[in-house]
Amino acid sequence: MTDYERIIRIAVENNNIFKTKMIVDAGIRKEKIRELLEQGRIKRIGHGFYSLNDTVVDRYYEFQQRCPKGIFSYGTAAYFWGLADKVPYTLDCTVPRGYNTSHFNIDTEVKYHYVSQDVYDIGITEFVLPTGVTVRTYDRERIICDFIKNRKKSDMQIFGNALSTYFKSREKDLRRLIKYGKAFHIMDELELYAELLQ
Repeated sequence: MTDYERIIRIAVENNNIFKTKMIVDAGIRKEKIRELLEQGRIKRIGHGFYSLNDTVVDRYYEFQQRCPKGIFSYGTAAYFWGLADKVPYTLDCTVPRGYNTSHFNIDTEVKYHYVSQDVYDIGITEFVLPTGVTVRTYDRERIICDFIKNRKKSDMQIFGNALSTYFKSREKDLRRLIKYGKAFHIMDELELYAELLQ
């Protein structure tokens, strides 16, 4: 098997994205990447990130590979779960407070939401996109809590649609929502919206 065939295999196993480290860990010299770039067989999509030249890379998966602590949230997560009906132009991503996002050179517009570590982990789950890739996002209940907690900074159309859709859904988990509501200190607001929308 040639180095290029091994790189193809690594890329395919990682949803058409590979890092320099993956190549080096597989025993392939870094110089092979430069050679393949010059031949037009691969393309650079970011510092240390590459894809095969003839493949499409899922933008959500690519983003999360480049921002490993980023969890899709707000409008982006609402869209994944069917709580929003339009594809978000801007990616919403939650990261721990203090996490340096300034070095990510990303083509897509991203709105970062910085939170304390004690609430960062609440509601993290995985979601399989229609393209078949798996990304980390917040669950429905966390999305609702985020929207209520930060309603003044949220897009009101997405906010209203997400709450209305959630409370009408058979997939809602009110116990989990209450648990999260207590952690976010929004029980009064949560009860008000629940009364109005159920």
